[in-house]
Amino acid sequence: MKYSKIVLFFCIALPVSVLLRTLQLFFTVDASTGFFKNEYMGVGSLLLVLIFAVCAATAIICFTGHRVPDSPPEKNIFVCLSSFLMAAAVGIELFAESFSGTVMAWQLALLMLTGVASMVYFAAFGLNGLISLRLPAVCAVIPALYFIMRIICSFTAVSSLALISDNLLLIASYCVLLLFFLCFGKLYNDIDSEYNFRKLMASGMVSVILCFTQSVPHIIINFVTSNGYQHTSNSANFALLAAGIFTAVFVFSYFSRACSAAHSGGKA
Repeated sequence: MKYSKIVLFFCIALPVSVLLRTLQLFFTVDASTGFFKNEYMGVGSLLLVLIFAVCAATAIICFTGHRVPDSPPEKNIFVCLSSFLMAAAVGIELFAESFSGTVMAWQLALLMLTGVASMVYFAAFGLNGLISLRLPAVCAVIPALYFIMRIICSFTAVSSLALISDNLLLIASYCVLLLFFLCFGKLYNDIDSEYNFRKLMASGMVSVILCFTQSVPHIIINFVTSNGYQHTSNSANFALLAAGIFTAVFVFSYFSRACSAAHSGGKA
């Protein structure tokens, strides 16, 4: 499928998914418990299924793309600023969020270690676009290591709790971000160059949808209700919003390059 059509589908899928989640929070979810209201349980579940269906459709369509960039994206002011934002968001989430006693000390230690390393990496990645700064390619795997520990700690913390839509979307966002940053690391280490571009596009666009779908409605409802909905932390949701912005900027910067005729067989 042509890249322009994939972008058009994404531009429709993103606001639709955010709107579905916003309607779900305002009308079907009990703000005090996070569960669906009894009378709206079917509607709430249907909206959640539709959100994941939109994500699945986006991923499938991305795998039909033929645009093959010939190298990582050139640094630009948007990549730099979003990288600095990502570094700040990781730091805020890392130091502002607390976990239940179910999370083991070694898990927290590794989360802190990989989190601080990710902060430094994203700051350096952004700075690299402003000054001449050579980053070793192997450093591109650091964000993936951080999200591995973020998933482990978050899943351990919520595993003893009842599963609500917030926790489900939060863990799903982290998981797809992990897939994206695995592809990100492969890109900068020249691994799986024949197929990685499709995986990066699919995981990147789905990451953006999930990050915005979880964070934006949460921010809206807390703005309207004066922080009356706190089933996931504000720091986690602002960090997801920053991750979604960075991912979107990186993906669109990467695929803004002309297609490789050898791979595409024509204009994409």
